[in-house]
Amino acid sequence: MDTEKPHPAESEIPGSTRAAVITPPGAGAIAVVRVWGPGSLAMVDRLFRPASGIGLARMRPGRPRVGRLGACGVGDQVVVEILDDQGILEIQCHGGRAAPLAVMHTLIQAGAARAEPGLVAATTAQSVIATQALEDLPLAATLKTAAILLDQADGALDREIAAIARLVVADREALVGRLKTLIQRSGIGLRLARGWTVALAGRPNVGKSRLMNAIIGRERALVDHRPGTTRDVVTCELALEGWPIELVDTAGEREAIDSIERQGIERARAARAHADLVLLVLDGSMPLEPSDFHLLSQPHQARIVVANKSDLPPAWSLDQVGVELAISAERGQGLGELARLIAERIVGDPPPAFAAVPFRGSHVQCIVDALDRVESGNPAEALARLARGG
Repeated sequence: MDTEKPHPAESEIPGSTRAAVITPPGAGAIAVVRVWGPGSLAMVDRLFRPASGIGLARMRPGRPRVGRLGACGVGDQVVVEILDDQGILEIQCHGGRAAPLAVMHTLIQAGAARAEPGLVAATTAQSVIATQALEDLPLAATLKTAAILLDQADGALDREIAAIARLVVADREALVGRLKTLIQRSGIGLRLARGWTVALAGRPNVGKSRLMNAIIGRERALVDHRPGTTRDVVTCELALEGWPIELVDTAGEREAIDSIERQGIERARAARAHADLVLLVLDGSMPLEPSDFHLLSQPHQARIVVANKSDLPPAWSLDQVGVELAISAERGQGLGELARLIAERIVGDPPPAFAAVPFRGSHVQCIVDALDRVESGNPAEALARLARGG
C-alpha cells in the first residue's frame, strides 16, 4: 500500500524547476520529458490528474502512474514516475513532435524553465548503455518495446551487470544462470527497434489476402476469387499484443502460368525463408491439394498452421496435418486467438517490467564471452567491456 512519504526540495522557488525532452527527436512510439529541481514534484503534482489512486506528492519513487497532464488536469494521457527522493521525475508521452512539445509547453506555462543542454547532461548522468537505449528509443514502434528500452535507459541493464560482477567469485552457479537469462532475453532486446516478420503462405485462393486485411483491419491486399491475384509481396506494419510486426502477404504456391507469376512465387519463397514466423494457411472447406502438402513439407524454424474458412462445412479433419487453429477471415472468427498465438510464438516469455534486457549485438557478444570464460578464463573482463557499452 502506498503511504504518505515526505519529499525533500519542495520549496516553491520561481524558475527553479527545470524541464527538458531527453529522448532524441524522431518518430518513435514514446518520448520522455525529465523534470527536476526545487519545486519539481509540487509543480507536476498540480498539473497531473491520475487515472486512479493517490496524488504524486504521496507516492514513493519508482511507481509509474497513468493519468493526464495539463492545466486543470486536462491534457494528453501520460505516464509519470518519480525517479528518486530528490524530486526528479520523468513524464512519458506519445512520441513524435507534437506530444512532447505540448508537455513542455504545459510545464513552462506553470513556471518551469527549459533546461540548457549542459544542465540536462549533468542531471541525467547516463551511462554508456543508458545513452545507447535513449539513442534507440525513437526507433521503437510500440509502447511495449519503448518501455523496455526506457527501463534500460533508467539503468536496469547497468544494475544487473553490477550484480553479476559481484558473483564472479562468490557464486559460479548463480553467475551462469543470470548470464543465460540475459542471453535468452536478448532475443527480444535485439528486436526492439526492428520488430519481427510474419509471412503468410499457402496455395492460391485459401484466403491469405483476406486474412491479411482482416488482421490489419483495412483493405491492404487485393482480394479476388480468381487464383493468382497476388503477384508480388505485399507488406504492412502493425502491432500484435503490443509487439511490432511486419506482416507479409505472398503469392500463392502453385505451378506458375506465366513469367510474372513465376517471379511472384520466387519472391514468396524468399520472403518465407527470411521470415521469423510463417503463417501457413490451408482451406478447411476444400480437399487438400499437392501444393498444400508441398508447403507442409517445407522446413522452417517457426510455423503456425491454420485452417481458414471455418464458417463453411469442413472438407477434412483438422488434426490430419497438425492444424493449430481454425479461423474465418471472412467472419473474423478466431483472429484474436491467432494474434495471441503469433505473439506467443515470436516473443516467447517476455521479460517482466523493469528487467535487464540486452538490446545491441555488442552487449550480447560480451555476455556470451563472459559465459564462455566462466569455465576457462576471466568473465570479469567481458563484463567490464559490457559496462563500457560493449
